[in-house]
Amino acid sequence: MTHRTLCPGLALAVALVGLTFLWPSVTAQTSGIDALLRSHFHFTTAQVMEVQRGRAVSVSLPGSLDREMVAAGAVRIDAPAERLLEVVRDIQKFESGGGFLKTVRISNPPRASDFAALALPAEDVADLRRCRPGDCDVKLGTRAFEQLAAIDREARDADARVQQFMRRMALESVEAYRNSGTAALDVTLDERLPRQVAAEFDQMLAAMPWLKASMPGLADYLVRYPNAPRPNGLEEYFYWSFVEFGLKTVLRLNHVVLYPMPGAGPARWALANRQIYASHYFQNALEVRLLVDDGAQGGRGHYMMVLNVARPDGLTGLFGPLVRYKVRSGAREALRKTLVGTKRRCET
Repeated sequence: MTHRTLCPGLALAVALVGLTFLWPSVTAQTSGIDALLRSHFHFTTAQVMEVQRGRAVSVSLPGSLDREMVAAGAVRIDAPAERLLEVVRDIQKFESGGGFLKTVRISNPPRASDFAALALPAEDVADLRRCRPGDCDVKLGTRAFEQLAAIDREARDADARVQQFMRRMALESVEAYRNSGTAALDVTLDERLPRQVAAEFDQMLAAMPWLKASMPGLADYLVRYPNAPRPNGLEEYFYWSFVEFGLKTVLRLNHVVLYPMPGAGPARWALANRQIYASHYFQNALEVRLLVDDGAQGGRGHYMMVLNVARPDGLTGLFGPLVRYKVRSGAREALRKTLVGTKRRCET
């Protein structure tokens, strides 16, 4: 099967900027879902009807910044919400085919052997042998540049040393995030202007009031990880992957959270896929999926609503408007394909 995510999962993540909503407490659950899609996803009546028929619909939404990439989508799945959890737990199968070149779930706790198969493309290795802070095609933080500087990049085995450096950096990045959460995300120095990755993520969440309003437990968990309370039933894991995006192969490190929604309402689970590192294009990305029972099917079906927000590079300047249009339209279509692929996997 072929399906793609935003990086996140490259199915990355969507912001509904300036909107605040609580999940509708309605007797007719389908009416509540329809109202949410119209009011907060900006779906038209025709698009809502398409979702009701079981077809995947995705739209682009405005971001809080010009370079912010925003998309939302929904699909009705003729299978219980628990079936989707089974699919997502097997991330190596879920993110396979199409643009997914390799996906590896990381052990708990992480081990060096989890990254043994991580091998950068030759062009990334060549770039790392020459790059410096402020001039590097591969995204690196302050500590990574310090480690890279210690490598003799003119040695005969320099390529092998660079590959080992990246495997060690990936392992240390996951370990640091598990220990310190957002605070462990480094300042990237690949461009002339350093970017505060942790601060940008906080800004993204601040521009997503709907998340705190409708899924306060998940929002708190993402912000305060690893010190936030863990509700009964919460699951999480980390994985790394190589994904084709644009003209480059992107190495990603991601944190997946399966968060049980409290209470007896129709909203069953909230799934978050947070990027903690990407070698190209993206500074930050977050994907949230809300799984809501289809009351008309008595628990035998559910709606999946996906909200994605990502902050890529290169969307400003003279050609910024054209680049933004192409990236956003591509993200919208990629999300639609993800919805279609996920529905197919769950229903078979």
